[in-house]
Amino acid sequence: MENKANDTFAFDLENRLDDFFSDSMPAQDDAAGDAPEPSTNDFPLKDLKSTILAIDWEITDDGLDSFLFQVNRLVEEFPDDDAIQKLLKILNSLGKYLRSHKSKAHPDTIKRIMAVYSTLEACVTNGELGQIERKNMLKEEIKQFQRLKSQIVKAAPAKQSHPPKAPAAPDAVLKAINELKSMIRTELKAIRKELKRLADE
Repeated sequence: MENKANDTFAFDLENRLDDFFSDSMPAQDDAAGDAPEPSTNDFPLKDLKSTILAIDWEITDDGLDSFLFQVNRLVEEFPDDDAIQKLLKILNSLGKYLRSHKSKAHPDTIKRIMAVYSTLEACVTNGELGQIERKNMLKEEIKQFQRLKSQIVKAAPAKQSHPPKAPAAPDAVLKAINELKSMIRTELKAIRKELKRLADE
């Protein structure tokens, strides 16, 4: 399901994304033998698509801010499409997580953004998709998103509720300290005795 959704996106990513997408589905040929590309004039996802390609190349604050801006713009553009709204919500969550953690984010975050975008593009541009297909694609993306969230939680270091206790001193060290204290007391006692003797003379 994920590979099928990714095909519409793969031609723009070229060799950089070979690890993420497969060529299992043949492209639909036009009269010239090439896959038709949506017109940039009426393609509502073109800015979001460009932004995703940019953050895949380099994660920057400006790129992530632009990504979140484009996602929020599309939320307003498709207010009545439940599947698109949920996919945009997933993209928004992934974008905020990536902006907060940047290079420390889970390594699959960008891959998940691309997969969700591919499903989003299919829902927006493919008029032949039925409601059941759209629903199944959405369910798969939600499933993969929840899986990533679980991986992130498991990878996070556990917070310590109490400060670590100082390691206990070995018995040999404690014994040496006690012996030193005893020797000092003996020496002080001898010094006081000698001072008293000298004072009596």
